[in-house]
Amino acid sequence: MFIDVMSLVVIGAGAACVLQALQRYGRIPSFYNVKLFFGVILLSSLCWIISLAVGGWGGLSLTAIGLNGLVAGVSGLVCSFLLNILLRDG
Repeated sequence: MFIDVMSLVVIGAGAACVLQALQRYGRIPSFYNVKLFFGVILLSSLCWIISLAVGGWGGLSLTAIGLNGLVAGVSGLVCSFLLNILLRDG
């Protein structure tokens, strides 16, 4: 399965839009989406660091997983931040 960087950005932005809509209508607490995306970024970074220690083909696949999650997490965090600025009350 081939996933390019732009589709990862769209996945992160789509997740941010869904979480922003849920936050707007009171289903989830505020800053839940920020905590979620920071968690994804931290786990992806940890996966990338572990992949450097593993090495070989296993490390290469862990690198791909970690960096894909990192791109999706950062794009979701940035889109969530922009949506909070654009959609705030008042």
